[in-house]
Amino acid sequence: MDYAELSRGARRALTPAPGWPSRGAVVRDLLLWSGIGLLLFTEFFAFSVVGRDHTVRMVVLIAVAGAAIVLSRTYPLLAPVPAVIACAWSQAFLVPLICLSYLAGRRSKRTWAAVGLFAALCLAATAHVLASIEETPGLWLTAATALVFCTGLPWLLGVYRRQYVELGAAGWEHARQLQLEQRLTADRARLRERARIAQDMHDSLGHELSLIALRAGALEVSPDLGEHHREEVAELRATAVSATAQLREIIGVLRPDTGSEPAPTVPAGESVADLVERARDSGMDLTLVREGPLDALPPMVDRAVHRVVQESLTNANKYAPGAPVSVWLTADGHRLEVRVANTAPRTDGQAPGAGGGHGLTGLRERVRLVRGTVAAGPREGGWEVCATMPLDGGEVAGAQGDGSGAEVIDELQRAAHRRVQPWTLALIAVPVVVVLLVIAAVYLVLAQVLEGSTLPPEDYASIEVGESRSDLEGVLPDFPVGMPQGQLESFVSADPACDQYRSDAGMFEEDVVFYQLCFEDGVLVGKEQLETR
Repeated sequence: MDYAELSRGARRALTPAPGWPSRGAVVRDLLLWSGIGLLLFTEFFAFSVVGRDHTVRMVVLIAVAGAAIVLSRTYPLLAPVPAVIACAWSQAFLVPLICLSYLAGRRSKRTWAAVGLFAALCLAATAHVLASIEETPGLWLTAATALVFCTGLPWLLGVYRRQYVELGAAGWEHARQLQLEQRLTADRARLRERARIAQDMHDSLGHELSLIALRAGALEVSPDLGEHHREEVAELRATAVSATAQLREIIGVLRPDTGSEPAPTVPAGESVADLVERARDSGMDLTLVREGPLDALPPMVDRAVHRVVQESLTNANKYAPGAPVSVWLTADGHRLEVRVANTAPRTDGQAPGAGGGHGLTGLRERVRLVRGTVAAGPREGGWEVCATMPLDGGEVAGAQGDGSGAEVIDELQRAAHRRVQPWTLALIAVPVVVVLLVIAAVYLVLAQVLEGSTLPPEDYASIEVGESRSDLEGVLPDFPVGMPQGQLESFVSADPACDQYRSDAGMFEEDVVFYQLCFEDGVLVGKEQLETR
């Protein structure tokens, strides 16, 4: 790798993340900072003597935590660096280090930059351990824990979470694209069916207009008409011819891709009986059942019935060749029901769905335009198509669209988020509650310890040198403070062989006085108030 590649990699690593955090992100960062501050506050007041130096150190570490959280928004890979350094002064800073390492993996996609930064931190930690190994023999264990378990593993967890979220988002986007493609395909099928309807309208209306023009032409040459009436009949015939031509032009515009579909080979006025007879002649085993008044159907309903039967017979011949097919036409004066059903296929045909479902979409569009409904599905090993259409201009109950649209995918995604969100909140809330309970338990135990090691000033003043320990049982606290050696060295005349007590049980009291009582053979030989160096 040459210098130019290293320079480009460094610039990419130092490029800030785009955008400005939202209000919710700022609130989450403030809550994280508050939790870290509470943790550091607890560490210093629970395990240290309150003093100016310790207070300044605590304030500095809280400020470092806030700066690292802000840094994680713009330079997420650099945010764990000050946290690693701060761990040398505070063991509790391992928790912020875990959070910042997780956020680095969650917010940054620069894997190789993260690996290089981790390697640099390992080298720096190794140099620091080798330089301080004599003074602190166990430092290597702390450094390894901070780098591996508090930096590397949380970063991997953040990377996994980021990739999981991106994969889920890509899956939902792919579902939206598929839904959009399906809707476009259905729209094309509906447009194609509307073009067929336009052709049917042209054939039927053109035929009627041609008859009008023909009768007007015959009337025009009749010797019984006067000249005035002959001119009006001629205008009527010209109007019918002009209407036929205009209808042909309009239908030609409405029919898209006229060259991609073959011209119809059957007459527009073909009845269902003629269609069934023509299918029988081709070898299909067909049964036609007619019930009710079926002679005077509305033109659009008649063409819709023909289209349903035609498409159903085509699908039966394609997917169930050789299977018996039954066609039922039932009318009661208010509505018409068309059912076309075939039994189980005798030989294997095309796989279901091989045609893309365009024909069924076209049927739905054709029947929808006459305010009807279409249902299709398996029945007793075969397949059945059922269409219901009104004959009096009303609407059939249950008529509705096909329900396609990207809003379905959006609703599914929102439902999935609603199902997952409680578990996600639980995974976050449970550790937070556990930490808060641990902190509360620590404070409770610390308060009990402080209460049991407090010697009030008036009790201290009543104690006389020469008294035995047994005589002081009602005055002395249950146990002494138990200061570590490093804390004892901060007082002028502190003796590890003597007992030290607090003058106040307040946990956050800064002006605390410490008393020292020295016993020999159970007899008090000295008492004094300790003074800091």
